[in-house]
Amino acid sequence: MSRYICIASSKGGVGKTTTAINLAHTIGKHKKTLLVDANLTTPNVNVHLGSPILKKTLAQVLKDEASIYQAIYTHESGLRVLPTITSLQDLKKLKYERLRGVIRSLEGEADIILMDSAAGLGRETISTIEAANEILIITNPELSSVLDTQKTIQVAHELGKTILGVVVNKAGEHRHELKVNEIEKLLDLPVIGIIPYDKNVKEALKLSHPVTHSHPRTKASRSYEELAGLLLGKKYFDSVNKKSRLMHDYVLERIGLV
Repeated sequence: MSRYICIASSKGGVGKTTTAINLAHTIGKHKKTLLVDANLTTPNVNVHLGSPILKKTLAQVLKDEASIYQAIYTHESGLRVLPTITSLQDLKKLKYERLRGVIRSLEGEADIILMDSAAGLGRETISTIEAANEILIITNPELSSVLDTQKTIQVAHELGKTILGVVVNKAGEHRHELKVNEIEKLLDLPVIGIIPYDKNVKEALKLSHPVTHSHPRTKASRSYEELAGLLLGKKYFDSVNKKSRLMHDYVLERIGLV
């Protein structure tokens, strides 16, 4: 049975797509994985991966112009992707109500199906959360970002979804950031991953690759590897400290492995 994990955040610009791409690439080294760009209005996965010209994408599937399997591609890094490319005309024709069913029709296509959702809480985001059985919350260590994230968490709870925890992205980029314990208190959820600010992420974007592929030994890549290990229920730590063990046990409990 496939695991459907939605990468979600109420606020744009927090690094949701970057996280989705790098997690999918990293997890894909260990499990058959598929990344779905479920951001219909402002899709970014294809842009991050070099904007190749594609004849079939999720948009065509939602318009009944292609089968879902015609729209799956493999990036040169090995990342398997179901991308989305939309025009203004597409947005008028897309059948948003079909998004959940289309994503769920991928059952068995991969062990883990990661979905990059749109920012905010519009129709497509709600449909993506509905299609998922697990939610990974992405935020930055800034008060505005964390407070916006509360809305996504509330919706996920109302829909009865399992929230795996919070990932703090771009940590250390600015002074006066919120501390991990402050974020956990505001969101009433554990921080299970901290991705440090790393200039190599932008360098990887220029190369149209996941940073975990182009710069595998950097701080960000190592953090994505550790987060992937938590989500897979495996320990990738050279030395596992007490907090890492607690996070590991928490995630295992959330995904029903203990």
